[in-house]
This record gives sequence, C-alpha cells and structure tokens, in this order.
Amino acid sequence: MKETIYKMELDFRKLNADKLFSFSREQEQLIFEIYDRLSGIYDLSVVAIEDSPFQRFNSGAENSLFSPEICYFITDQNKENPFYLFIVSKIGTTAKGARTTAIYDSLQIWGMKILNEDYGFISVSKKKWTDRIAGVFTRYNINFKNREFNDYYVLGIDRFKTMAFLKESRQELIKAFPNENFRLEIKNNILNFGLPENINVDNALNVAEFLKQV
Repeated sequence: MKETIYKMELDFRKLNADKLFSFSREQEQLIFEIYDRLSGIYDLSVVAIEDSPFQRFNSGAENSLFSPEICYFITDQNKENPFYLFIVSKIGTTAKGARTTAIYDSLQIWGMKILNEDYGFISVSKKKWTDRIAGVFTRYNINFKNREFNDYYVLGIDRFKTMAFLKESRQELIKAFPNENFRLEIKNNILNFGLPENINVDNALNVAEFLKQV
C-alpha cells in the first residue's frame, strides 16, 4: 500500500503547485483511493492536459469554471485499448458571478477516447421526464427501431454515421451503464463521456469500464 501511495505522490508533483494545494484533504484522499482502484485494473500514468485530446475536442476554448485538473492515460493490462480519464473541477459562483471559494467546489469524472472513424457530431443522453413532456425534437434527432433505445435522446448531424456508431453492441453498452445521468458526445473521432455529478469511486470505475469497452 505504501508503495502505491508513494507513486501517486510523484504523479501529483507533475501538477502545478496551485492546483495541488487547491484540493481539500477529503478530495485528495478520494483521488488517492480512485488511483489505487484504477491501478489495480489498468495500466495508467499521469500526463499533461495538452498531451490529451482535450484541447482538440474543446477547440482550445477552456471554461475556467469547468476544467480538467488531472489527466490519466490508461490502457488495459496488455497496454492496449487506450483512453484518457480526467478529474475535472467544477467551481461554483455567486449570484454576481464571483467564484465561491479557492477550493474546488466539486470534482467530476470525465473521459475521452480516440475512435477509429470520424462520426461527425453525435450526442446521446437518457431522456428525462421533462424531455418527454416537452417533446424535445430537432431536425438532428434520430429515432431507432429498438424501442428501448428510444428512451435515449440522440442527436446526430449525419444520420448514417450516427447509426453506424450506435450499432447494437454499443446500444446495449449504453443501456447497461448504471447511471442515467451520463453524457456522451462525439466530435469527429473523439468521444467524450462522463458524469456531471460529484465524483466517487464507483463513478470513476464505471466510466473507465465504459471507455474500455466502447
């Protein structure tokens, strides 16, 4: 156990000092625990944000109130099937727009994976009851023959590319994901997937497993 924590401390020193000391003690402990659990399943290393697909996906426009603080490059134990996992900070604001605190209000887990094909733009999320009542539709909304998958709100610029990505095996993977608050978005060949809620160990493991399989 001590050896694992020691390695994690070395990884933490790759962060800017201001980021390191902006985590609360509870957040640091949670990050250590997540690292230990992930490292028992995958091969992972800390990499710089600029060495990940983040900037390409976000077109260089980073929201300072929602930004990645730690980035892991992850492969399976055979060093194959790579993806990136981000611990993201979400800083709250007051009614006047000022930041509430120097400490990160919340941390979330998001990940990215470079796909083998260019799928254009695709967005997938679970429909909420408000979506059903409002009948939220656009000309990019896509319905599926699989009635169960019509419980998901799917947008795609190119219908054929969207259907190609959402083949039956991926539909089943999405349906099996244990948290309906997920967000999935694709821009060209980069898939972004995560949970817009407070991070915990289960969420981190679930997002990593999804990215490995997708």
